[in-house]
Amino acid sequence: MILNGRAPYKPLDFGGGGVTGSVDADGCLIALNGYHAQHGYITLTAADPFPDDQRYDPRAVRAYRANLVHLRGFGCRADAPITRRSSALLSGALPRLTQHYTDGALHMLTFAANGGAYQLWRAEGVAPRWAGRFNLMRCAYTQLTEGGVIAAPPVVQQVRLQDGVLTVENPALGAAVAVHGFAPDQALAVTYQGAATLDLALSGTESGALCYAFGETADEAAERAAQLAQGSPSVSFREVSLVWAHRMRDLDQNPLVQRGLVYCLLCAVPVGEGVCLLTDHMLLPLSWNRDAYYMARALLAWRGNQSEVFEVVRRHLIWLFEQAQRLNSTDWARCYMANGMVKDAAYQLDQQLYPLLELADYTRLTGDRELLARFEGQIAAWIQALLARKQAHAALFPTDETPGDDPIALPYHFSSHILLWHTLRALARIGAVGYAWDALANQVRQAIQQYFLVDNKDDHRTDFYRQSVLYAYAVDGAGRHHLYHDANDLPFALMPFWGFCAAADPTWQRTAVFAFSPSNIGGYYGGRLGSVHTPAAWALGDVQDLLIGQALGDDQRQARARAFLDAAAQWDGALSEAYDAASGAVISRAWFAWTNAALACAELGVFEDDHSP
Repeated sequence: MILNGRAPYKPLDFGGGGVTGSVDADGCLIALNGYHAQHGYITLTAADPFPDDQRYDPRAVRAYRANLVHLRGFGCRADAPITRRSSALLSGALPRLTQHYTDGALHMLTFAANGGAYQLWRAEGVAPRWAGRFNLMRCAYTQLTEGGVIAAPPVVQQVRLQDGVLTVENPALGAAVAVHGFAPDQALAVTYQGAATLDLALSGTESGALCYAFGETADEAAERAAQLAQGSPSVSFREVSLVWAHRMRDLDQNPLVQRGLVYCLLCAVPVGEGVCLLTDHMLLPLSWNRDAYYMARALLAWRGNQSEVFEVVRRHLIWLFEQAQRLNSTDWARCYMANGMVKDAAYQLDQQLYPLLELADYTRLTGDRELLARFEGQIAAWIQALLARKQAHAALFPTDETPGDDPIALPYHFSSHILLWHTLRALARIGAVGYAWDALANQVRQAIQQYFLVDNKDDHRTDFYRQSVLYAYAVDGAGRHHLYHDANDLPFALMPFWGFCAAADPTWQRTAVFAFSPSNIGGYYGGRLGSVHTPAAWALGDVQDLLIGQALGDDQRQARARAFLDAAAQWDGALSEAYDAASGAVISRAWFAWTNAALACAELGVFEDDHSP
């Protein structure tokens, strides 16, 4: 992948088999992350822990997350002024960075394989050392809408260097990391209460390999790191590079689409028989069913890589249905740690629907009905739990929060009901047993048309919209409604693809016009669609713009949306959550899997066959 040096910078990412990480502009690690059975996801990172007493302070959360982009990492460096840097992302997944000096250069190549991570280094005319500051800790899980603080273990680091192996153990965390590849004549044993800072000699003078491995104890991590070193790191790189070259062979050449598919695979964390799909590996290594659905749907479209990605999605469904804890034994939570433990227990209607839709899509696209039969009892319990929330006189189903994780003033949310209608139809389409899915879908459709269609005659935000019938964002089922549209509400843009209405439907078109107009207070930002969750333009809003253009056959609108997305992309093709509409600078979340995954779905045409015949 060619990096766009004119776009906003972010650290480059790598990963595989549940181990993920990012490197700074010099190729040094800012984070190396791995699965942990108790804490979900842990990290050896240049960042400090986030204070638990600031978790309800959005400004502090935003500042912490933004600073991760600018961290100076730990790793190989030479004691000389850097004259320039060169960077590459091989196959979109393997960072290769070079520090150039007046009289030489230091080349760094980073990748994950065999349950650990490697950094291959080669020096020309300089003598590098391994140096930097780090913490071994639970991932920070910094949320703008904190759903309940899970106290992080303290950072207590027992650091030992012996026989060329550095071990870092945090007993409070119940985890350790080992690094193999240091000069064997060094020895160190010290305990740090907080961050550790080291400066160590490497094994070799012209080239070498650093092999990183996690373990529950220092001895276990050291044994695993030694195994990585014994297996020939250069051979491991050749093997990994061939795998990634094969994966990328048939991919769309759009770097934003490539990023979407590659990052979805990087964020696939094996958990026993299942796989957790993280929303990102740096800021929020948690899983939302909503984000994960679009990730899984994009992976199912990776035509040249079908057998591998089919297996990832199959295992993700196992994680969803059998490993993710359920509220009241049936309801999915707002979000989860990688181990399946509930992080936030809020009830969101769309989070209840995406697992069933993913199962239906997987069954239809792969022909594999084993999981459908395996989860049959759960599906029956799920529909009964859902029906228990139904309004008595109409097929309206409440939610406690919006898809943006924000409180909702009125209980019935429009795009979640579109998603409900589509999910019920998808279950009918694959012949799921246990309920009259089409009959309930028809009831939901009737409720949408009866309660969400509102006459705007009393809204005086602009003369244009007076007496225009629109779909309301939320209603109470008794006459009150809220007019708004949010970048998180992709089901609205998908209505024509899913067959709820034709693209020529005047109400859908008027609502789309409203969404991208100044009348959409809190959701409109300089011609782009955003969200009150983070008041700015959102790339997910641009994806909606693209989908609406595709539905309408409007080439000009599609070109405009793609131009907005290109302007918002960071140098590796990654799309943030929110960005400055004028400059393209990231305002929120430099790492975010959902946006690129949704774009990949749109560009690869995965919704075009979602309309039941």
